[in-house]
Amino acid sequence: MRTLPLLLIALGATSCGFEEDLPEFDFSGRVIVPKEAATKIIEIDGVETELTDIRFLGPVFLGAYPSVTTTGFPYPHPEMGPIIDPVYPGDTYPYGGTSIGRFDFACFEAVACKVTTGRFESFEKIIEYFSWSDEPVVDPFGNLVQSDDFYEQYCLDYYYNTELTEFGFLSIAEDENGDLIPDLDFEQIKAGHELAAEYEGDFVASFTMRHTVWTEGMVIWGYIDNPSQDFTFSTCNDDLIGNAQNEYNLYFFAGGHHRDILNYPSLYINEGDWVVRDAHVMGSKDDEPLLVLDCPASGC
Repeated sequence: MRTLPLLLIALGATSCGFEEDLPEFDFSGRVIVPKEAATKIIEIDGVETELTDIRFLGPVFLGAYPSVTTTGFPYPHPEMGPIIDPVYPGDTYPYGGTSIGRFDFACFEAVACKVTTGRFESFEKIIEYFSWSDEPVVDPFGNLVQSDDFYEQYCLDYYYNTELTEFGFLSIAEDENGDLIPDLDFEQIKAGHELAAEYEGDFVASFTMRHTVWTEGMVIWGYIDNPSQDFTFSTCNDDLIGNAQNEYNLYFFAGGHHRDILNYPSLYINEGDWVVRDAHVMGSKDDEPLLVLDCPASGC
């Protein structure tokens, strides 16, 4: 009986050093989005204005694929399998994927499927952004939401939250002094940045792709789903996915991603979106890709 604890300890020590040799791995990298992709002509106080703003950048979808081809579409696209259903193109069979930003419900039906995480640091910024569209933020009774204090309190009640940092659609964090600071996904590359020589004025963000199946020669490719002229996204399903609101006279879905955006990317890439022109070929699991989304969906 006295030898049993020693045996268990020995087994525990052995298991700690056991290498499972799984094919999955994690890796990180960065994405460059050109300034042009974050630039729109909007109307401010009745005047058409060209504006560059991080809020015009939608979610970036990245995948690991067997290969990328330049035939079949006006932009580089992952190699596809056979077309089985005439409604769909061939499946691209990704080995893994991730995104920079995701859709999150910002409390009002008027903005369902229209808010990307990592782009807004305050309720004021959300109100301003949608004031540039034909459908500004309105409450359940159709009243225009103009007060960020009202917006904040409505969301605190809606989600039963107590802190602003609990909202996924607000990109804020606490600094060492406990003050709230912006924590956006992208930063604009300015003079003095290590990438400024080639990409000054563009935007850069980091990503991590987890649990990716390692395959020799795999390539990393992706695209950005930018908001359309009416500030909507092709990759967001506002009919079937998301938390349902069902209270009194309110009934709607909060929306969420389509489930096949990496398997059938061509279904969701439209005018205004941008694609990686030169996919990164993974030489080893230690690679840190720098992906540049410099090919517009119209062709490159």
